[in-house]
Amino acid sequence: MILCGLICIFLAGGWILLRRQPLWQKIRSPCRIIFVFGLIGFLAAAAEKLGPDKLSGGRLLRNEPGEGTFETEAYVCLTEEETEYPVTLSIEERTYRRLEEKRLLTEAVKEIDETFCKDNESLKQIMSDPFVSESYQDGKVSAEWTFSETGIISPEGEISWQDLNGSRQEIEAFVSLSCGDSEEFYQFSFWIEAKAKSKKEKIISEIKKQIAMQETTEEAVRLPDSINGQKVKWRQAPSTQVFEILGLGILAAIAAAYMAKEQKEKAENKRKQRLLFVYPEFVSKLSLFLGAGMTISGALRKMNQMYQKKKESSGKEEVVYEELHRMICEMDNGRGEIRAYQNFSEQCDLQPYRKLVSLLIAGQKAGSRKLMEQLNEEADRVFLERKNTARRLGEEAGTKMLFPMILMLIIVMGIVIIPAFMSVYGK
Repeated sequence: MILCGLICIFLAGGWILLRRQPLWQKIRSPCRIIFVFGLIGFLAAAAEKLGPDKLSGGRLLRNEPGEGTFETEAYVCLTEEETEYPVTLSIEERTYRRLEEKRLLTEAVKEIDETFCKDNESLKQIMSDPFVSESYQDGKVSAEWTFSETGIISPEGEISWQDLNGSRQEIEAFVSLSCGDSEEFYQFSFWIEAKAKSKKEKIISEIKKQIAMQETTEEAVRLPDSINGQKVKWRQAPSTQVFEILGLGILAAIAAAYMAKEQKEKAENKRKQRLLFVYPEFVSKLSLFLGAGMTISGALRKMNQMYQKKKESSGKEEVVYEELHRMICEMDNGRGEIRAYQNFSEQCDLQPYRKLVSLLIAGQKAGSRKLMEQLNEEADRVFLERKNTARRLGEEAGTKMLFPMILMLIIVMGIVIIPAFMSVYGK
């Protein structure tokens, strides 16, 4: 306990004094973990100190009846030899005195009288299953039930209404109660009154009665032609298999549509991320070729030629250069440059590319010198954005790892705390 407290104080002081130092920034995560476990150890030791000492005064308290055998680890000290030996003590639970057993049995009988009727008005009119339990007085008294008419009511208190002879019948209940070494036999009677059957219940009861009257040796069962003097017709119940299959098909179609939509959105997001990632390199190449004296069209064609050669050698495709190749093909087929540039920005469908196309269109009118300055500014800006994006993605990756780390910490805390409390309270 003292060691854990000193570690927590030392780490807390180090955090207060050294939190701005570069060394602390490197070791703060391990120190936080050590601090948390040191605090857990301190709390566990404090709970053990503050918990009840069952060995105080040389007396060991037994568990109450029903709590089971108490086991604990202790040390026996020999004062003359100044030595101590570990020993495991196993103490049987306390048993009831005879007067306690008699009192609990009397209280159990009262509890049976109070709870047996359950939702029924009285013992004279039982119209629903009564309350029958295997124990009373919070489990201190065991009970074994039997009834005079086992075919009508089970030992668990479930009434079989179809086996009830007549509308009202008296039943004897026999309860054998036991508490420790004491036993008591309790007997009482109650009346079961049949519930009024609905028209549907009467018809079903009559059908089952007529079917039960037929010989079981016959190969087929004859369904009743009439019930209570009224003729009836029979038909097969409609199969629900068709509806189940149709329902599963609808659910599968919805799931497939949702998955297709999710995959499409995921592919589109991945495409846009790739376009944004390649944008700084694309602007830098274009600025380099324009600085070498090429026209806008010539620079774009040169970039397309370089990409085609690289594609033939490596076999890898790049989204923005594929769109560039499509734009060059449109220009070769007779489409005007401005219209081709606009189609290129629409295909990319991102604000940086729309801005680039607007600069290219303005550069054809204002001249390449001003365009070069604007492209250089754009290149510097997008490289800074790319660096910020990389930093943000790294932070998101760290955030995604936070939940598994917290889950592991909770599991480890449980592994440490639960045995500590079990050893304190002897559970």
